[in-house]
Amino acid sequence: MRRSYVLVALAVTTLVALAFVIPLGLPVGSAAEDRALREAERQALGLSAVVVVATDRDLVQNSIMSTRAGQDGRLAAHLPALGTVGASKVPDADIERARQRPGATRVDVPGGLAYLRPVALPQGQVAVIEVYVPTATLQAGVGQAWLVLVGEALVLVALCTFLADRLAARVVRSSRDLARTAASLSAGRLHARAQPSGPPEIAEVGAALNGLADQFLEFLAAERALAANLSHRLRVPLTAVRLNAEALPPGADRDRQLHVVDRLEQEINAVIVEASRPLAARPRLRCDLAEVVADRAAFWGALAEDQERPWELGEMPAEPIMVPAAVSVVTEALDVLLGNVFHHTPESAACRVSVERGPQSASVTVQDAGPGFADPEAAVRRGASDGDSTGLGLDIARRLAEETGGRLEIDRGELGGARVVLTLGLALADDPAQPPPAAPRGQFWKRLGGTHARL
Repeated sequence: MRRSYVLVALAVTTLVALAFVIPLGLPVGSAAEDRALREAERQALGLSAVVVVATDRDLVQNSIMSTRAGQDGRLAAHLPALGTVGASKVPDADIERARQRPGATRVDVPGGLAYLRPVALPQGQVAVIEVYVPTATLQAGVGQAWLVLVGEALVLVALCTFLADRLAARVVRSSRDLARTAASLSAGRLHARAQPSGPPEIAEVGAALNGLADQFLEFLAAERALAANLSHRLRVPLTAVRLNAEALPPGADRDRQLHVVDRLEQEINAVIVEASRPLAARPRLRCDLAEVVADRAAFWGALAEDQERPWELGEMPAEPIMVPAAVSVVTEALDVLLGNVFHHTPESAACRVSVERGPQSASVTVQDAGPGFADPEAAVRRGASDGDSTGLGLDIARRLAEETGGRLEIDRGELGGARVVLTLGLALADDPAQPPPAAPRGQFWKRLGGTHARL
């Protein structure tokens, strides 16, 4: 933008300078020529008085040599009785034509022009005074005048360009401040504010951006409070569930129910804490995708075993696959993908889970032998569902994929049903790692005694 301002100012100022310099410079040559001819006329008039009364050639010669033009060989007198006195550069034919004309004439000669002025003498005779004007004299001062005009034009162009650059710098500085503030807001630094400056229009944009950020903070605070309040309201029915579980006779069923209640309470507490934490204070976490997939595969694999559902877990990579997301977030996304298989397919439908790692991303593929998705695009649309669900699960998985630089793909797989591929970008080396899930691989249901409830 700054360069565009300068180029526009340079172009406009140059055109304006040319519009003034050319009309002013063209008359300079004519003015110099008129000045030289006026000087020649003055020389001729001075010699005319001598010519009228002169009867001696030496008198005329001395009068000519007493002038600067005569000394330079530029002044001559053509007398009918005495002939030509002084240095003449004009042919005799032009002299005769000048005698016959009432006024002064100009004749082009090599190196300049000659000013011829007829002078009436007694007895009806006519003398002609010749003043030679060199080309250098005709153009004296023209070059300097053009230099002055061009210099003034260059100064004008440079000054206007400098002022345009300063104005553009002010505008660009204000625009960059707005861009930095917008980038900070998009990065989650919601307390970043712009300093309104520059032209009134940009200052208004800065004030509007600050107002938008303030309004967004208010809305975000209200949404966080609402999420925390809704989560807190779950504590009452959770307490009732805990009391019912504690009322069960001692045994594996009671332990299993209490463990489920404890885990549910931990999740509710995590939601409340996360909702009350500012975005800027949330750490950038990473976790081992293979570790989380193995844990969730063990969890859902136990349920598949209860249902006698064909279940296959592909070979897990030997090296950790670190992705830039918290364990709880990845766990939630995987539970969505695997839970959909158990919720929307018959118990006899097979399920296959596999993990692959690429150079810059890793993917988790979940396939089943169910009916598949009638409209894959609508399936990932938030709130859209063709079954008895909220329509939020796949959107949660899609958001996780996009936040890590990946994507969520849905199509038909080799088993004949749905094929969902969750691709996540890999974490940077300097991202802090999050501890692995509390439950080791395949140990969650073992701690509950090996029996499972339908989800």
